[in-house]
Amino acid sequence: MAEHVDEYAPIADIYDAWCLEVVEDIPHYVGMAQGAEAPIVELAAGTGRIAIPLAEAGYDVIAVDPSDAMREHLRTNAERAGVGARIDIRAGDLLDPGIEGTYDRVLIPFRSLLHLRDDHERLAALAAARALLAEGGYLAFDVFAPTPEDIDATQGRWHHRDSGAKERADWHRDDGTTRIEVEMRGRTTTLVLHPAPADHWLGLVEDAGFDVITAWGDFAGGAVRGDGTGDLVVIAQRTGRTETNAAATP
Repeated sequence: MAEHVDEYAPIADIYDAWCLEVVEDIPHYVGMAQGAEAPIVELAAGTGRIAIPLAEAGYDVIAVDPSDAMREHLRTNAERAGVGARIDIRAGDLLDPGIEGTYDRVLIPFRSLLHLRDDHERLAALAAARALLAEGGYLAFDVFAPTPEDIDATQGRWHHRDSGAKERADWHRDDGTTRIEVEMRGRTTTLVLHPAPADHWLGLVEDAGFDVITAWGDFAGGAVRGDGTGDLVVIAQRTGRTETNAAATP
């Protein structure tokens, strides 16, 4: 597993409350499991926001996350929900999931790929996901790039969620990163994200040896914005061809 800074450890105790309002993607990812005969692999599984609904729907899940604190909360949440036996919790990250075998579905929800710093890491992560898929298997993920409206409304301002969490976004910094500050119940962290336009992501997916099956601008199947900003929801299928530009596999 690649070395990493655990940005989520400081907020693991409040992560579930912070994300309580984020539910629109759950039916999409549970739906992606239909027809799978092997366990569903979820990378960057966090505290189980997607893994637990998958297990409740009757699927076995291999839930991978690099954060010790987040995995511990996932274990507790899964036991509390009565699905602990269905979720195999593993230490691993997007570049090195640390899983053997091949599977029908790999899921990377909640914009987790934005933690990757550049195209080298993006292609390596996509190649790692591809290596976990049987031929014809599906990768599903979502990412985001701020719209001009997002920037106008939120740049440098604290946003108060109904959960009591506060967020402050600093978009398009000089080093190309986005910084999201989170505060809740005395817990704080700064998440460093690396957005890219929708067409750039779709090109990388194809370069990594996938066919893009669907590319939506939201979880209801809306169109991707013409300027490449906003949400991007991708379903891609592993092809039989050799990936062309993903030589930097982990």
